[in-house]
Amino acid sequence: MSGISGKVGSLDVKWKKPPRGNAGEGSVEVAGREYAVRWRQDPEGLWIELPHGVFGYDIHGEPDENEGSGFVYRVAERGSDRLYSGARFKGAGEVAASAGAAGKKKSARVRAQMPGKIVRVMVKEGDSVERDQPILVMEAMKMENEIRAPQAGVVETVKVAEGQAVESGADLASIGSGEA
Repeated sequence: MSGISGKVGSLDVKWKKPPRGNAGEGSVEVAGREYAVRWRQDPEGLWIELPHGVFGYDIHGEPDENEGSGFVYRVAERGSDRLYSGARFKGAGEVAASAGAAGKKKSARVRAQMPGKIVRVMVKEGDSVERDQPILVMEAMKMENEIRAPQAGVVETVKVAEGQAVESGADLASIGSGEA
């Protein structure tokens, strides 16, 4: 099963698909059994409803000084003394780099981490880029997100155009090492 794992209340939960959007429904696995789950956001965090109960979480994020980009989160379970800190989540457009066996593949694929719309394409095929250089701007969940190069190299492909809507997991670009 793919997805994320974590605690909801005292339960160890595996999400079949991570929750996305302001509200939704899906399924999770708890102790080897599959259950329906619902979630909805509120101004301070998230409510999760399982057959085992309803759980609320206050979520506070701040810039991650160690990673240089992204956020680190503190999650407090409402009505309990449970506090989770140091949580990091991938944001829209963060890189899913692919490396071949024994490091022989020298290119990285840049994929969308959630649905969105391409606002700006800042590179073209054949351009040289530095690691962490902005290559695209994607709008997701009413926020503009800079998509950055995962490595220094040469842009091999740009698979999107400005104004194009993309789904989660869509290939946006690939960047080669620039070596033969």
